Amino acid sequence: MDEKTLIETVYEHKRDEYPPTLVNFQNGSLESNADYSVIESKRSRNSRKRSLVLAGESIYLGDLHEQNNSQEYDTYICIRNKSSNKAKLIPVNQALLSNNIYDNVALSKQTVLSKEHAAKKLLKEFGGRKASRYVANREQMMVNVDVVRRDLDETVQSSAQHEVDDEEDDTLADVSTSNVEYLASIVPKFDKAATKVNEVYDVEDVVPRALLERLDEEAKSVFAAPLDSLPIESDYLRECIKRLQEKAVTSKLDYLHIKLIIYMDALQSLIALRKRQMKYVELSRISEKVENDIRQRFADPNLVKSCSRTTFSTEKALTHFIVLALLISDKYEVDVNELSRILRTSKQRIKTYAHIVNARPKSRSDVLSLRLPSTVPPLATGRRFQRKK
Repeated sequence: MDEKTLIETVYEHKRDEYPPTLVNFQNGSLESNADYSVIESKRSRNSRKRSLVLAGESIYLGDLHEQNNSQEYDTYICIRNKSSNKAKLIPVNQALLSNNIYDNVALSKQTVLSKEHAAKKLLKEFGGRKASRYVANREQMMVNVDVVRRDLDETVQSSAQHEVDDEEDDTLADVSTSNVEYLASIVPKFDKAATKVNEVYDVEDVVPRALLERLDEEAKSVFAAPLDSLPIESDYLRECIKRLQEKAVTSKLDYLHIKLIIYMDALQSLIALRKRQMKYVELSRISEKVENDIRQRFADPNLVKSCSRTTFSTEKALTHFIVLALLISDKYEVDVNELSRILRTSKQRIKTYAHIVNARPKSRSDVLSLRLPSTVPPLATGRRFQRKK
């Protein structure tokens, strides 16, 4: 049997007919439904046509390369009938589309944005109010040194405006919580019966899954940005980001670690905070989503006033920070001296909080290593954690 396909018909493109269009997207692909249209310029003498795709709130534009305007080659699609083994050739147009974000900010001599520029623009457009404000401030600082003075003035005014709130009475409600119950409220959930170290903690029990899913754009922006431009003061966290950026191949786990580092940066701000009220304090200069989550999850639930910080908040932030530091390391280890320095907390206190999250110093070393809960001895009876102001 002859398996060769017989071309039955070759269609010609007529001027009064509109052929199908092959659409390619710059820097990505379209996964959702979209509306396709063709826009023809009436001002242009050459009757320039552009393709337009509307996908939700995104707009993609590009020149339409028509079949009859191509003098070098023609493009066809082949439709084959399996039963008859006959094919038809149909002429098609082509269009390369890019998001209108790139067109709006492209420089006069630059048709494709740099990786850093594109990441910042996408973060500004889709990263929320705080992310947009961060990118805008960075752009202004490159051309206007007065923005630093203005930011300082706004900070002073904001501090004076909310000083009264910090002085209000934050009297604790009646609390009768046992040591075990209190530890359970400040320590992330863990598997007491785990048989492998990587099974002790589920990252979604430390940072909510819903929040992690909403930090994709922020993680991409941080990963692509130069290290010296990131609004992260901790040299430890910056070194962690640098280590991820220098990897030859980037994995999903690396982007997850970037998200955890963004969260750790906000936790570090909370640990260093001395105000009682967290509502008006900036905890993260990267994402307001992280700020809102921490204000809700780390505020003392036994205070009548919302978003109030007590020792409970600090202790809970310490345990979560230590756990995240272990999770983003390759061997579930972290140097106690490093944590003591960046968190401005004594080594002994760090070791105590590490103990309750199942991390113990290695033999003759200051390196904390995550252990199986079944192998961690109980705390000394003299050390009692309790809720206090």
